[in-house]
Amino acid sequence: MIDHLCKKMPMSCLLRGLLERCFSAERLDRLFESNAQERYTRNLLFSAACDLLLLAVLRVHPSVHAAYQGREDGPNVSASALYDKLKGVETGVSAALVRETARDLAQTRGELGVRREPWLPGHAVRILDGNCLEAGERRLRVHRGVGGAALPGKSLVAADPQRGLLADVFPCGGGHAQGRSLLHAVLATVQAGELWIADRNFCTRGFLGGLHGRGAYGLLRLHGGLPCAELAPWGDAVETGDGQRVREQAIEVEGRRYRRVRVEPAGPTRDGDWHIDPATDLPETVGATAVAAPYRKRWTLETAFQRLEKHLESEINTLACPRAALFGFCLALVAYNIFQLALAAMDGAQPEPVSQTVSAY
Repeated sequence: MIDHLCKKMPMSCLLRGLLERCFSAERLDRLFESNAQERYTRNLLFSAACDLLLLAVLRVHPSVHAAYQGREDGPNVSASALYDKLKGVETGVSAALVRETARDLAQTRGELGVRREPWLPGHAVRILDGNCLEAGERRLRVHRGVGGAALPGKSLVAADPQRGLLADVFPCGGGHAQGRSLLHAVLATVQAGELWIADRNFCTRGFLGGLHGRGAYGLLRLHGGLPCAELAPWGDAVETGDGQRVREQAIEVEGRRYRRVRVEPAGPTRDGDWHIDPATDLPETVGATAVAAPYRKRWTLETAFQRLEKHLESEINTLACPRAALFGFCLALVAYNIFQLALAAMDGAQPEPVSQTVSAY
């Protein structure tokens, strides 16, 4: 029967299998036991709460409460007990779910044999960007007399563009916190030889130095407030095939030598800038145009955020508690990765890649 279904409905069977693999009750409860500091289950298992929230994230039901009411075989607990469980899920558990399933899906993708052109041969690339959850409804009593709605949290997300997966997340329950405050958690995961690409908000002396200390490389747009010294004049501009001009200059930051690569697009950016200046400590054997190419594709992570918001319920504004809202966001990250693996499977089954022509909806 399973073989017959796989032949008739391969995509449906693939998605069902991936969902069951990533969200099996045994896996979720084991992950909770391994990562939770406060292991309090009583009458409601972590896997049962995750199952109900996932129904809202995947838009099977319009809200968590609707999912709770619609499940005849659901947990025999009150709705308030369910919400208490969700708001108690620690951010470390949510992050571990994304990290562990991403590794699993990356291994599965490798077994499919679908290869992408490397962004920079010889280096594992990571794109780092922040995401701030939209303001939640004023459901908490403390918020009802306040004019503005509270921000339930924000997070940094690290993408693996080579595999098309969101590899890691660094959540924070402070909606007004600076994304830079989470960089110490990012540095703890950095591996030697990796290339980390990020916007100027993350271009700090501490992050640059942390990458260097771990044997990794940075490709970060220079922040105007970062003190640096020019070591040489600008080199000659090189024309690229898409009408852009690229040149570089040697600079010094905190006693370390970097290259400032200036990318001059054919027209102004959406912010009105006529040039973009990422800095990198990649070896000089990697030319300026080879350095500029991966940075210009940094927007792929922003596209992933847009798809999360448009096609999944990644920001459930009825979950006013930060831990619950961030848990829902992390479930959406896992669902997005499953979708990306399904697209990779489609590419592998066709003579030519088709994922770029398939509607994301």
